[in-house]
Amino acid sequence: MEDKLQKIPLVSQSEMALVENNILNGQQLAFLVKSTPAKYVRKRPAKGGGEWTFVSGGYVKKMLNFVFGWNWSFEVMEQLIIHDEAIVKGKLTVTSNGVTVVKMQFGNKDIIYRKLQQGETERKPLSIGNDLKSAATDALKKCAAELGIAADIYNAQDFQAVNVVIDDENITHESISELFEIKKEELSAIELSNATRILEHKEEKSYAKLHKQLQAL
Repeated sequence: MEDKLQKIPLVSQSEMALVENNILNGQQLAFLVKSTPAKYVRKRPAKGGGEWTFVSGGYVKKMLNFVFGWNWSFEVMEQLIIHDEAIVKGKLTVTSNGVTVVKMQFGNKDIIYRKLQQGETERKPLSIGNDLKSAATDALKKCAAELGIAADIYNAQDFQAVNVVIDDENITHESISELFEIKKEELSAIELSNATRILEHKEEKSYAKLHKQLQAL
């Protein structure tokens, strides 16, 4: 594991700032270019054998809220039922630093059928509505992956993790508080108590150490 971590490129926030017309700040970039935490990665049996690796729709929505401050929306553009599959075309719109970005993708879900009752000869869907909802969630995940959220799951072949190192002088009470809200569930009771004290009393000398601790989770 240690060797693997050492191979992940490190990029400082000041280096990121050299990118022209960058609409994201260092904190946003840090979330979008890192691997998905293992606790949020799920697996299920795949058709034909093997396993599907995925994250929940709730995780993707949570990350969109944190990264873009609720400045995002998702719209179903088209929905189809083809053979035994529900297909949805979705559009994700996010806004950051006054710039709007749009991503579109298709999502799909196999239709679930009710068990045939005695005397029945034709299968009936259990709930087309739920199947379309699942397909829409799949479309949302794929759109978000194009922005970097769970990209290691949905675009694994092209993904390269990067750790963005926030320069100490750029760590503010606001930025570290936002990071704390995202990571606090992963802290032990003692770590949570210490972090809460640092933030409540605005112990600025401890911000850099706390920031590194939170980023490592």
